[in-house]
Amino acid sequence: MIGYTAPMRAMKWIGITLGALIVVVVAVLGSIAAFVNPNDYKPQIEQFVAQSTGRELSLPGAIHLAVFPWIALKLGSATLGNPPNFGNAPFASVRGASLRVELLPLLLHRRLVIGHVEIDGLDLRLERNAAGQGNWQGFGTSSGAAGAPGVTGGAFDELPQLAGITLTDGRVRYGALVADHIDLDVGHVGPGVEVPVKLALSLATHAGAAPLPIAANFDFTPDATLRRLRFATLALHGHLAPRLPGTAVDWDFTAPGSSIDLRAGSADIPQFTLHCANARVTGHLRATGISTSPRVVGGLRLDPLSLREWFDRLGVKLPRTRDAKALTRIAMTTDFAYSAPAIRLSALDLQIDDSDVRGTATITNPATHAATFDLDVNRIDLDRYLSPEAASPPPATATVAASDPLKGLNLHGSLTIGDLGVAGLALTRVHIGVAAGGGILTLAPANAALYGGSATGRVTIDDRTAVRGTQVSLDLAGVDVARLLQDFAKTRRLSGRADLRMNVTTRGEGTNAMLRSLDGHVAANVTGGALEGVDLWSDVDHAIELWRHHTLSTSSGSGRTPFDALSASATLVDGVATTKDLVISSRNLRVTGAGTTNLPTRAIAYRLQVRLLGSATTSAPPLADVPVTVTGTLAAPKFSPDIAGLAKVQLGQQLRRRGDALKKKLEEKLKRLLGH
Repeated sequence: MIGYTAPMRAMKWIGITLGALIVVVVAVLGSIAAFVNPNDYKPQIEQFVAQSTGRELSLPGAIHLAVFPWIALKLGSATLGNPPNFGNAPFASVRGASLRVELLPLLLHRRLVIGHVEIDGLDLRLERNAAGQGNWQGFGTSSGAAGAPGVTGGAFDELPQLAGITLTDGRVRYGALVADHIDLDVGHVGPGVEVPVKLALSLATHAGAAPLPIAANFDFTPDATLRRLRFATLALHGHLAPRLPGTAVDWDFTAPGSSIDLRAGSADIPQFTLHCANARVTGHLRATGISTSPRVVGGLRLDPLSLREWFDRLGVKLPRTRDAKALTRIAMTTDFAYSAPAIRLSALDLQIDDSDVRGTATITNPATHAATFDLDVNRIDLDRYLSPEAASPPPATATVAASDPLKGLNLHGSLTIGDLGVAGLALTRVHIGVAAGGGILTLAPANAALYGGSATGRVTIDDRTAVRGTQVSLDLAGVDVARLLQDFAKTRRLSGRADLRMNVTTRGEGTNAMLRSLDGHVAANVTGGALEGVDLWSDVDHAIELWRHHTLSTSSGSGRTPFDALSASATLVDGVATTKDLVISSRNLRVTGAGTTNLPTRAIAYRLQVRLLGSATTSAPPLADVPVTVTGTLAAPKFSPDIAGLAKVQLGQQLRRRGDALKKKLEEKLKRLLGH
């Protein structure tokens, strides 16, 4: 009996002793709460935070403390400053916060059990300095002691129990990106426990942008040390307010099986799906260096959809196009990589209507709109994307002010197009180098094959002044003129193989303004062709018959003037081309001439000198020079032999012949008189 009661008696005394100790501890803590004012220790708290984090803590609000059965702390307003080189604005501020820690588990078992944490009005300002360092980095080192260690361990090596977290009316800013009106509700947190989370916020991507409401519901499971979080399904959803009156467009984002490694600063989303209206995007991504130098790599796929219908759902009306079926199909697959500030798309395959665009593109600096690209397009008809042709042309304007988008371009790249349709022309094997910066856009080299020949050129657009300036250099070689003019100007007035060299400048925007300010020089040579719609040989022959016999010949010509070679050059001033060296030559015809072409009005005024070198009829003389005037327009020229001019020429020739005969007779008489 004695052996049994002794241990019992010992346990009793131990219990009494522990109970007494607990009473003493509680009494002491109660006395602390009753007689110690935590507000008196604000300077020490602020000094400790400064030494621990290198940041200034300000506690203007009141502090309330309770110690049993919870250590309860309630803060008024508080701010935490930025590290050096980040300005004077605070890193974070709160309107108020409260925290409770259960006392007995902490005293008896060194186990941290935290009650509900409430934070009101958190305002977090995230930024990077000129050196690329984030103001969220470097906690645990003070400016006075760079090597001071942070809190890297301690008595609690496992994730503490946490009843939950509630954040109301918070704000997080990073550059122009602002997440506002943040309401966050986190449920019970513990090792291996699935934690429910609810989140709502409004996101603005830049100043003045309409806020995008976002809501999220998901569960995550932390490991025992809070170093890795696993998400069964990450789900975000929200809606977009249409620009035009109508129903808001819902969107949702889901990512099953995602995880975050807090120690490594990495995140893995093996698959995600984004729906927005009738668009569906799927993909995957992995992020590293989240808290230091974020890098994200992954891939995405946009399922085929009608771009026009999608924008209609968003309340955005795309411009009408000449082809009503344009912009009705788009699809894309690409790999992507982000490393601040660059975003790179590789293995890009973009399908727009009948065009397939492949290659790479990189936004090297979004802030300066800097980008590079190397793209290959199988075919595209740009004309189908133009606005429908108006019933009547708009009134002509001398100049149009340059637009800002070109001034902001910072672009370098290479574009290859298999088949290109532009301005009615059909080009193949197109290669264009693109360089834009400082308000100047240069397209060079620009090479293409067209109509059996080739084209090389250079285009420079200068947008640095109020009125845009354009310079074009172009060389054509061996081009089928008939096919080119048919497609470009819907006319067949000229045929043959042409070489052309052009160097021109112009100012303004729009066809009328550019034509009216066109200056420069053009030279062309055409071989083995014909002037279509006019038979100069026949017209001149008829004119000679009319002058000699006063009758109009009833024979008709061939309707074309074949030639072996045609050459001409022109000087352009304010849209008017002046030619002084037109030469057309063939086996039985030679034409020289000069004149002007008004490109804005398309009016022409030329005077030709047509020389017949031979005739198919016996009525025409062996040789004849006949002046011909050309008036009308480029589309409908009028060739008119100058009868009065012809008469002067013929009379002059007769006078010269008669003068020669009279001179010969006088010479013979003089010889006889002189006895020779």
